[in-house]
Amino acid sequence: MENEDQILLDQLKGGDYTAYELIFKKYYKVLSTKAYFMLEDNMEAEDLVQNLFISIWQKKLFLSINTSIKAYLLRSVHNRCLTLIRDKKVSERKLNEYTEEQNWLGEEEQEIVKQDYEENFELIFEQLPVQRQKAFKLVYLEDKKYKEAAEEMGLSVNSIKTHLKLAVKALQKKLINFK
Repeated sequence: MENEDQILLDQLKGGDYTAYELIFKKYYKVLSTKAYFMLEDNMEAEDLVQNLFISIWQKKLFLSINTSIKAYLLRSVHNRCLTLIRDKKVSERKLNEYTEEQNWLGEEEQEIVKQDYEENFELIFEQLPVQRQKAFKLVYLEDKKYKEAAEEMGLSVNSIKTHLKLAVKALQKKLINFK
């Protein structure tokens, strides 16, 4: 078998394409299986082995083979798998770093927008008439019922509702302009 491989290698070095085809047919399945066990992906394994054979022919890598063709092919597949695994890990790490950075920036930007919104809300809220401010605080911020707010402010329930309606309308109008 070693002699057969050496004969094929010698023929390949002489430019015999038939020898190349025979080597491909002889070792393709073994090499694909080795690559599959390392990569755990059948398509990637087959692509890697096919690309190895393409490189061997196009770049005339067979001219530099000094060991057995089998040992050379197995080592080449092993090294290419390790390179692919390393490249995937690097890409994954970069993607994770980018994603974390984007999430961090997003949270920071959201906090800035929230602070701006709150500051503007306070400024706009302070521009409301005092009765509307007090009605809004009692009902929406202190969770009091209309009747409780009306009693505390000395107004009717309908007056409270009117103050709230006008306060909300004014806040909406001015906050929409803020966006």
